[in-house]
Amino acid sequence: MANNEKTKQYLDSLNEEQTFASASKLTIYEREFYLNYNEFDKVWIAESSIPKFWRRLEKRNWTCTGVQYYPDGSICSKTFTSNSPKGITITDPTKAKREMTEEQKQKAAERIKQMHDKRKENKEENNNG
Repeated sequence: MANNEKTKQYLDSLNEEQTFASASKLTIYEREFYLNYNEFDKVWIAESSIPKFWRRLEKRNWTCTGVQYYPDGSICSKTFTSNSPKGITITDPTKAKREMTEEQKQKAAERIKQMHDKRKENKEENNNG
């Protein structure tokens, strides 16, 4: 069986909505996030029982391919796919956060204030026009 067919079968099996077998909800210690990449088909597959990651994947246009439910009807976990090779970006966790001088902070605050003032003016013009 070709890798492409195996991947399709796996993704099709994820499309079927399933009920979670456990009657109790997962604790914070039991929640998981799995990420797989099929290099042959160039498909990212993400499985998560952490709602924070569901929202992030949905916002970034990943396709939800499966939902698992608890017996009470609430969502237990979701499975997503992305055909983009840029589905995931890996960064250096040890890279130091950029430090700004007081002058840089002040200039940034001024730019943000100007941006907010401009938005407010545009909003007022649209409401009056």
